[in-house]
Amino acid sequence: MSRNQCPNILFVFSDQQRYSALGANGNDIIQTPVLDAMAREGMVCDNMFSNHPLCSPYRGMLLTGRYGWQNLVIDNEYRPRKDIPTLPATLRQHGYGTAHVGTFHLGKGPYPEEDRYGLDYLAALRSGGSYFNQSYYQNENGPTLFDGWAPKVETDLAIQFMERHMDARPDDPFALFVSWRPPHWPYEQYPDEHSIYDLADIDVPGNVPKQMEAFARQEISDYYGCCTGLDAQMARLLEALERLGAKNNTIVCYTSDHGDHLSSHGYGKPFDNWMPESMRASKATPYEESVHVPFIVRWPNVIEAGTRSDAFFGAIDIMPTLIGACGIPLPEGLQGRDISGVWRGEGIPRDTELTPGGSDSVYLQNMAHGWPNRHGWVGRWRGIRTERWTYARWYANECGPWLFDRLEDPLEMVNLANASEARPMLEEMEERLHRWMEGTHDPFEYGQRGPRGFLQLGQEFANPDLYKGWSVA
Repeated sequence: MSRNQCPNILFVFSDQQRYSALGANGNDIIQTPVLDAMAREGMVCDNMFSNHPLCSPYRGMLLTGRYGWQNLVIDNEYRPRKDIPTLPATLRQHGYGTAHVGTFHLGKGPYPEEDRYGLDYLAALRSGGSYFNQSYYQNENGPTLFDGWAPKVETDLAIQFMERHMDARPDDPFALFVSWRPPHWPYEQYPDEHSIYDLADIDVPGNVPKQMEAFARQEISDYYGCCTGLDAQMARLLEALERLGAKNNTIVCYTSDHGDHLSSHGYGKPFDNWMPESMRASKATPYEESVHVPFIVRWPNVIEAGTRSDAFFGAIDIMPTLIGACGIPLPEGLQGRDISGVWRGEGIPRDTELTPGGSDSVYLQNMAHGWPNRHGWVGRWRGIRTERWTYARWYANECGPWLFDRLEDPLEMVNLANASEARPMLEEMEERLHRWMEGTHDPFEYGQRGPRGFLQLGQEFANPDLYKGWSVA
């Protein structure tokens, strides 16, 4: 494939948007008309999961196509290795102009060339405490303050990158990654024009405890407002592609780094000090609300419009899939598989080496505590998800094993791990989990651990000054 035939890539992902928070996925309340239209023009991947449902670990997998024990992003606040291939560096080696705009979560600004992992242009959000009037590092420069709602600012910067690239390098493809911070909390921080939801219309799932229903209803309403606001920004990106004449040769993806409990199963937030520490998690559990994320892909003249795929894949597969879609040889050492054939209508790949626990499953995990200084959070676990079953177990058995039959119990409220009639399935899922561990060389059970119980892998803090005197493990 010649350079001017290679497709552009526009990969857009929100932060903490669960699978159900999208009209195209069957939600009749939320208003996401632009993404719903994109789904009608492309493919919805119904079984896309965040292998490690936490901000930095997801981004580490997206960047490297390797799990955390290989890329060393085992938790938030750790930096990726610099001696392995990355997605932007691989694309750049094959003539792509590369950029990332928004939440980076894999370093500390400013960002010289050696800290950008192959990105020509990085506009990295400095902090995520508020979504209005935020500062950004642009490569080595900054931080510079920009007025307005952060996703709109980031969309402006993304469009400006596309315009610059098309003007300066019209014969070269580009790969642009846009990472919006909402609908991550604080949920209420979005423009008033998107506050369109009546609380009476909000459907609170049955796995939200009764005493949390009113609170959850308000949170979900604001969460949906954030999602609708992002949908409006997606319209601007797609309009820019069309204006620049790039629509027909651009792979556009929309997804999220992980989901959000929004009070399901009684979970709160890390700052809810009145709750037990193990319940202060809106993510990083094996539950549906945490691991299952939306994924829409549009690729004109390649993907059949209005299709859906039930192929199982995860964040680990994004790097090889995008590289494979562009006709570029895959770097050695990737732990994910190229599923771009699914987009082309060629069926589900059956690569047993890269899916040792079965291609009808994904491997799930949480390697640490969310942040280095959280000690009683959701714990260190490994799990597996299939169409029917969710199975997980913890390193120190702090939560006991989980086994949920999603066919009979889609809200995952009845743990069958100790039910005698479920014993054969428990053993089968444990055997499949072990195949995933062994096939991916996961040191979960045997690796050396440091004083805080984290695997000692040679990982480094992204901001060492913040953790002076701390053990990285």
